Amino acid sequence: ILASTYAATTFIFNNVLHTAFGAFLRTLSYFGLAFAIISFIYLLIQSFLRQFFYKRKKDPADK
Repeated sequence: ILASTYAATTFIFNNVLHTAFGAFLRTLSYFGLAFAIISFIYLLIQSFLRQFFYKRKKDPADK
């Protein structure tokens, strides 16, 4: 519900009324999207590295 309200508010202020507040909300949305993508990539790489080093410690004689 909060995301829908935020999206509607951003749309109204930015596209309908063309205000600076709408542009600020849109910029904030882009920063949030960039943060979410970077966080997702970081967590994905972190889990791959943990799994790689865990398997490496578990079976040292496999090499």
